[in-house]
Amino acid sequence: CSSTVCLEPYTNTPPGSPCGCVWPIQVELRLSMALYDFFPMVSEFAREISAGVFMKQSQVRIMGANAASEQPEKSIVLIDLVPLGEKFDNMTAMLTYQRFWSKKVYIDVPIFGQYDVIYVRYPGLPASPPISGMTIIDQGPYSGNNNGGAIKPLGVDVPKKLRKKELNAGSIAVIVLSAAAFVGLCFVIVWFLVFRRRRDHRVSKRATLARPSLPSLSKPSGSARSLTGSRFSSTSLSFESSIAPFTLSAKTFTASEIAKATNNFAESRVLGEGGFGRVYEGLFDDGTKVAVKVLKRDDHQGSREFMAEVEMLSRLHHRNLVNLIGICIEDRNRSLVYELIPNGSVDSHLHGIDKESSPLDWDARLKIALGAARGLAYLHEDSSPRVIHRDFKSSNILLEHDFTPKVSDFGLARNALDDEDNRHISTRVMGTFGYVAPEYAMTGHLLVKSDVYSYGVVLLELLTGRKPVDMSQPPGQENLVSWTRSLLTSREGLEAIIDQSLGQPEIPFDSIAKVAAIASMCVQPEVSHRPFMGEVVQL
Repeated sequence: CSSTVCLEPYTNTPPGSPCGCVWPIQVELRLSMALYDFFPMVSEFAREISAGVFMKQSQVRIMGANAASEQPEKSIVLIDLVPLGEKFDNMTAMLTYQRFWSKKVYIDVPIFGQYDVIYVRYPGLPASPPISGMTIIDQGPYSGNNNGGAIKPLGVDVPKKLRKKELNAGSIAVIVLSAAAFVGLCFVIVWFLVFRRRRDHRVSKRATLARPSLPSLSKPSGSARSLTGSRFSSTSLSFESSIAPFTLSAKTFTASEIAKATNNFAESRVLGEGGFGRVYEGLFDDGTKVAVKVLKRDDHQGSREFMAEVEMLSRLHHRNLVNLIGICIEDRNRSLVYELIPNGSVDSHLHGIDKESSPLDWDARLKIALGAARGLAYLHEDSSPRVIHRDFKSSNILLEHDFTPKVSDFGLARNALDDEDNRHISTRVMGTFGYVAPEYAMTGHLLVKSDVYSYGVVLLELLTGRKPVDMSQPPGQENLVSWTRSLLTSREGLEAIIDQSLGQPEIPFDSIAKVAAIASMCVQPEVSHRPFMGEVVQL
C-alpha cells in the first residue's frame, strides 16, 4: 500500500487490509507525563491503547505529541484509530467514544500517569463533551471544522456570585496616601529628565563650537540605509563603512590574499555552487585550510545574504555550527571565509560521491541526528538574536572525519521573533524543494518550527537513505514525507522503509522506532503539533 497517498484527514489502511484510504477515529489525550519521557515509550503506549479499545496494535497510530502549552510537565498526544475495513460501524465508533470519555481505556498509570480526553472525533459521533469543571471555548480546543486548527485556550468557569465589599476608612486612607506618593514620584522623575536634557544640550553646544569642521564623507541626511536588508553602494568606501561594525569579531582578508589562497579562483578548487555564488577550497600561507564563499556581485539578494551572514555568524559559536573565520570586502569582492569541514556532507554520504567509499552506519546517523538537532536548537533558543535557518537540508550538514555534524550556510537565515505564537516573519519563500514546510511554502510565514519540519525530512533521509523528492521511485513514493507518513508508526511499516544498506536486523528496533517517532512528529502538517528543537535534543 506504499504507493497509495491519502490526504488529511484520511489515512492508509493498516497492514493486512486492502489498500486504500480510510477515515480514522481521531483522539487527543493529555498525559501526566513529560514529553521527553513519552517518546521512548511510544510503542508501549500504542499497545496499551490497542488493548483498551479492543483493536489490533496495527490499527493504532501515534500521529504526534507535544508538550502541553500551559503545563510543560504534561504531553498532548494525537492518536489515529484506523478501521480494518472501509469504515468503523456506528456501534464500534460509539463504544470507543464512550470508553475514552468514561476512562475505561486503561493505561499503565505508573508509567504514563493519568490522562484527560480533549476530543474523540469521527463522523456521526456527538460533539466531544467538555472536560469536567471547565468550559471549552468555541465548542472545543479547536475552532472551525472537525479537522482541527490552532489550539484555543480552555476557559475556566468563574462563579458570578462574587460580591463587592465596601471599603472602610482605613482602606480609603491607604489609597489616598499611595496616590499622593505616586504623584510625587512622577514629579521627581519629570524634573530629573528636564534638568538632564538641558545639561546635555549645553554640553553638546560647547562641543560643537570647539570641534573644527571636517569635509563630510557620508551621504546627505535622509539617504542613509540601515544595514540589515539594504543594498550595497556602488563605491567601495560606502560598502566598507557600512559593514565595519560587524568586522570586529572576524578577521578581514584582502582581495589578494583570497585570490592567492584559492589559486586565483581555479576551477579545481571549487567545492560547490549555490544560488548566491561559488564555494572554493582555500589554503593560506600559514597552512590553514578554509572554505571561501564568493557572492555574485550583481545579486542584490546575495548582498542581503552577505550582510546577514556577517552580522549573525560573527556572534554564533557552537560545536555543531560551521565557524566563520573572516571576511573580504575589498574592491567590491564580497567573500566569507569559513573553517574547512573535510569530510563532505550528509547528502554526499547518503546520495553522492561518498556513498560507496564511506557509507553511514546507524551509529554515525544517530550522531548526525543529535548533533544537527543541537545546532538548530542553539540557533532557535540560545543564540542572540535567535535565528531561523530557512534552508536546513542534508547538503548543509557538513561532517568532520569522526562524523561530527556541523550545520552550514546561513545565507538564508532570518532573525526569529520572540512571540512565535502570535507573530511570524513574512518573507519571499526561499529554500529547497522537498524540505520546505507546508505553511512556509503556501503563505510565506516563517517560524522556527518551519526548520523543525526540515529537520524531520533529514531524519527521514537518514532512516530510508532516500532523497526528499525522487522521481525515479515507483508511483506514490516520489515524495519522501507523503510516502513514509503512514508507515512510521508500525513495525511492519518501518521494516518496509528502513535503508536496506544498514543491515537492519543488527540494529535495535527500539532505536529505529525512536528516530521514526521523532521524525513523524517533526513533519506534522499542523505547526502546533511539531516539537521544538530543544525538546528533540532532550529525547
